[in-house]
Amino acid sequence: MHPSRVFVIGLGVLAIALILGGCASSSESMERDSLTANVGIYPPPAPGIAKARLGVPRFQATEMGGNEDQVGQLAADQLTTLAFQSGRFDVIERAQLEQLLKEQNLEGIVKAEELAKAGQVRGVDYLMYGRVTNLRVKSEKASRGFGIGTIISFFGIGGGVFDYTNKTEKIITECGVDLRMVDPTSGKVDSAHFGEYKRVDTIGAFGITVLGVGAEADANLQISEDDKGKILRMVLDDAFRKMLPTIDSALLARAKAAPAPAAAPAAAPASPPAVVPAAAPAAPAAPAAPADPVAAPKFCASCGTKIEPGAKFCGSCGEKVAK
Repeated sequence: MHPSRVFVIGLGVLAIALILGGCASSSESMERDSLTANVGIYPPPAPGIAKARLGVPRFQATEMGGNEDQVGQLAADQLTTLAFQSGRFDVIERAQLEQLLKEQNLEGIVKAEELAKAGQVRGVDYLMYGRVTNLRVKSEKASRGFGIGTIISFFGIGGGVFDYTNKTEKIITECGVDLRMVDPTSGKVDSAHFGEYKRVDTIGAFGITVLGVGAEADANLQISEDDKGKILRMVLDDAFRKMLPTIDSALLARAKAAPAPAAAPAAAPASPPAVVPAAAPAAPAAPAAPADPVAAPKFCASCGTKIEPGAKFCGSCGEKVAK
């Protein structure tokens, strides 16, 4: 075959491979987006509900291959975020919750696995306890009975081998979760859910990176802490979403039982206007004294000169004035 024709055929094969690879990548991206599209997005709370203050202690974790404490803290952090996003709770940060319990000498009341005894926790209306079991990712081929020798593929040989670098390989994600919303005052469980999460999908669709394969025959896959958090978030979202109807019922009952806020004191009634007693009728004014009549002028009998009022002798001739 002419070299130029070989070159053209090679280019065609490469183009087809790129197109198919692009389609697979787009399909995986859409699947991955659909897995997490609704995580943390919840229907609004029922009308009449008032937000409650929620504390989330560290979860209990079992069967984690020595990573129990780490997974327990990671799960509590994830649920704290989801509870806040639900719009139903004012969530207390775990560090603040631990400080509250320490200050109130209540550290023995709240345990990761149980409520030891009822007790009033100031600043907290509810505690959300959780337990996580069997968080693991496995090869689908391993689940069908392939041994460790056929699971790992370094050279791409061997029938049924699992190549963890291939994004199209199928994996099984499993996790059990147990959630309880508890009133710490009474110890009453107001909402709870236990479920087993299991999903089979490709590595690419999950959007995680497989770091390696364990040494056991059933070969759990090794994944990063970030990917564990992503899986826990999906698992806890599924469980929390199923609890929402009973959570809303509990919060609504709590709101109805809460004492009505004290009404503002009523304003004192306005005092009636003071009655001013009517003034006593004024006494009739005394009649004015009659004015003295003007005295008629007097004249001296001797010389006829006018006598000044009150004079006893005539100012002209000195004659005594007659009365």
